[in-house]
Order: sequence, then C-alpha cells, then structure tokens
Amino acid sequence: MALLDKYKTLLATAENLITDGFQFMEQNGVLIIRGTAPNAEAKNKLWDMYSQIDPNFISGEVLLDIDVISNVKGCRARLVVNDPILNIHKGPGVELPTIGNVQKDEIVTVVSRANVYWWLIRTDNIEGYCYAENIELV
Repeated sequence: MALLDKYKTLLATAENLITDGFQFMEQNGVLIIRGTAPNAEAKNKLWDMYSQIDPNFISGEVLLDIDVISNVKGCRARLVVNDPILNIHKGPGVELPTIGNVQKDEIVTVVSRANVYWWLIRTDNIEGYCYAENIELV
C-alpha cells in the first residue's frame, strides 16, 4: 500500500496516458505498471515523472512495462561506436535493467528522443532505450 501512495501521481498519469491494457499491481515490493502508450511522448512522460519521484531510479520500486503502439513510425538508425554491441535498457538510464542489445552496424528504428542522452528504439523484438551518442540516423 505504501508504494501505491508514494507513486499515486505516476499511477494516475499512467491511467490517463495508457490507451490499451492498463494494469498495475504491487508484487514483492515492486509496483508494476503495464500497458500500451499511444505514442513515445506518453511513454517518455511516465519515465520523466518516475525520475522526479525516484531520481536515477535508485530504489527499483517501479517496473514500467510500457510499450508504444506498434504502428507508430520512427526513423532508421545504426550503432556507430567501436564496441561490438550496444545495450538496450528498460528505461532511459544505465541503472535500469538491460533487456537486449544491438550489434555494430545493425539497423534499428528510433521511435523518439527521450531526452538529451537517451533514445527510445525498436528492433524486431525489443523496445527500449539506448544512449543517443552511440546511434546515427541513416
């Protein structure tokens, strides 16, 4: 119950922004919020709101399991650093779980720029955030 109180504004915003499949539950000390956002701006707004309550996502109390509706178009980009892979994170921060990676020169879809440092990208099977400096539009 304490998490529901602490994150009540995040939950209320999520309920208003998520257009499909909105669900939330508290499990093992983690508030899980699921659903599909109508656009990347809605998803990014939820991450921004979460970061205002819990800077740098240090507590790990929230799992935002939100995807952007699949028909939202993006632009093509590729990994341009010397490292062979680039990690894709659940949210815009290295503190958040790595959910996959892309290989050097692999083409991905940039759905939006979350902020100065992070882009929301989509591969064939993963949607997540990567460090913007490592991606080049093609």
